[in-house]
Amino acid sequence: MPAWTILGCGYVGAALAAARVADGDDVVVVRRDAAAARALAANLGSHALALAFDLADAVAVASAIEPGGVVVLAAPPAGPDGAVEAAVAYAAAAAGARRLVYVSSTGVYAPGGGAVVDEAWPLAPTGAAGRARLAAERALLAAAADAGLSAVSLRAPGIYGPGRGVAARLRAGTYRVIGDGAAHVSRIHVDDLVAAITLVARATALAHAVYNVADRDPCTAAEHGDGAAALLGLPPPPRVPAAQVSPDAAAMLLADRRVDASRLERELGWAPRYPSWRDALRAELARG
Repeated sequence: MPAWTILGCGYVGAALAAARVADGDDVVVVRRDAAAARALAANLGSHALALAFDLADAVAVASAIEPGGVVVLAAPPAGPDGAVEAAVAYAAAAAGARRLVYVSSTGVYAPGGGAVVDEAWPLAPTGAAGRARLAAERALLAAAADAGLSAVSLRAPGIYGPGRGVAARLRAGTYRVIGDGAAHVSRIHVDDLVAAITLVARATALAHAVYNVADRDPCTAAEHGDGAAALLGLPPPPRVPAAQVSPDAAAMLLADRRVDASRLERELGWAPRYPSWRDALRAELARG
């Protein structure tokens, strides 16, 4: 298939690029840092092309996209109003992209109070990061619709995987449970997120423009932290008051949402390789 253009090759973008190259696809990896982009492409091999530019440069964005290809925007919001994301959508449409996939966040939702949160849950983020993410998502989807480009947003909760997440932070001694740990926190393994991105990118048609992507085990923060520590043979992590973390971190960790990804499973057949963080951690420990 035509090349994948991945805008914002950080943790998720790099994992997606590696998976696509492993399947024999060509990828264009884009970062602002030229050296970082070249290093990533060098690790990926001959199927990867590195480009470095700011996403506000619409001409550069369009030039990085192959007609008929897939564009994935995995960068955090470029500003508070979604203007850059809208420009990316217009540039992708002008370049003849087949589909635009936006990696969004469940931080766009209102706090859940422990409820199951699907795509119909009210959009009322309490933190600045969530508000910027919602503005970016809305602007991108509106611009894509205006330009006649198929676009989809995947709303992901806490993303974890090799080198990132509770296990890595417990080993480093930096993990803390915020408050009493009673708030539910959803999460997604990076490999399962990459699989979801690939699935929605390749789908012939999409019934919706928004899908949640989360595992099936939205447990409380205390259960997560204490359970992971037990599996690792480490002491339970300490509790700290919410006032000791940033407002955005508190908004995310205390939102108490049990994110439901059944729409993605039902409509597109996605199923997580790691239905629970427990499965992922046990698999990691088994690999040694």
